[in-house]
Parts: sequence; C-alpha cells; structure tokens
Amino acid sequence: MDYRKLCLDLFGTDDVNELTKIARIYKEKNPRKAGRKKKFTAEDVQTIRSLLENGITVTEIAKRFQTSRQVIGKYINEEPVAGCTLRITYMYQRHPCTIIDVDFLNQRIMVQNKTKDMLHRAFGVIEHPTWNDFELFLKGRCFPATRGNVKELLKQLQLTSYDPLQIVEKTRGRTVEDDMWLKFSYYPLEGEAYGQNQS
Repeated sequence: MDYRKLCLDLFGTDDVNELTKIARIYKEKNPRKAGRKKKFTAEDVQTIRSLLENGITVTEIAKRFQTSRQVIGKYINEEPVAGCTLRITYMYQRHPCTIIDVDFLNQRIMVQNKTKDMLHRAFGVIEHPTWNDFELFLKGRCFPATRGNVKELLKQLQLTSYDPLQIVEKTRGRTVEDDMWLKFSYYPLEGEAYGQNQS
C-alpha cells in the first residue's frame, strides 16, 4: 500500500509536521472551544421560578423563552443533596408544586416549594417537614389501611403488605379528592453507577 498517496488523499498533505498537527487537533475534544453557553442569567432563572410559582407550566415557560422543557428543568431543579436516592415531585395537573428529596438512610427529607398556593404544597405551611410529616403525607395519598377490601386492593397492585411508599409508587399518589399526583425520580448513592430512572 502507498501510504504517502493515502495521506495525500485523506489529509491533502504528506508532510510529517502537517500530519502531526492534524493528529493533535483530532485528539483534542473541543479544538474550537465550541459548545453551549449558559443560556439564562440569574435574573432569567428568578423570572422562571416566579412564573412557575404563579401557575405557568414548564411547557409554557419553555415556549416563552424559546427553549425546551429539559433546559428549563436543568435551571430550576437542583440536583438532590448527597444521600438522597429518591425525588418525589408533587404535581397539580402538569404543574410541579413541591419537590421532596428523600434520604432513607438518615430518615430526612429536603423540600423545595414551587408554588405560593399553600393548598397545592405537599406540606402546606410547614417549611421544614420531618420524617414523620413525610410518612403522614404518603399515607394521605393512598387508601387507608383499615379499608374493608384492602387485601384485594394490595393484590391488584401486586403488593404483599400495606406500605404507603410502595402504594403511591404504583398509584402515582392519585386520589379521588383532588388533581394532585406524584412523579418519581431515582438516584444512586454516591460511588454507585449512575443511571437515573424516572416514572
């Protein structure tokens, strides 16, 4: 094989110095220093948060800012605190109202309220809910343990025992009393392989 001819055909040169430069540029991940610049200023993010608090959906905000829902989500949803392996978003129709980050190991939760409407917040006026508040919240989003046909309902959900968290994961926390529901995102513990699942 004529490697000199091959280099001329592929790279337009057979000069060793030129070929070395081409190889160096190829090895660089981003030779033009290109890429997405930060799209929103701190003021923009505050505006987005304010719109959300006033009931505007993420989709409507994305249209207003001429971007995608995912980009908006990256700005308004902070990563969970270390140790949190579950994020529950308390939703009103398509509006996120409260984000609950759950640390099972230490039995603690961190809350971000996304609405000013106390009736649509997961814990109402409670700003720093306890683990007990969280357990009561979960129980309030599923059928009561004292219900007459509880065994039949658990069987339908393919559950063997009454566990409020497992029940709301299956039912999305929907009840006939309101239009609230729950969205679940799962995160690995630090040091484990990352693979976020959402439902």
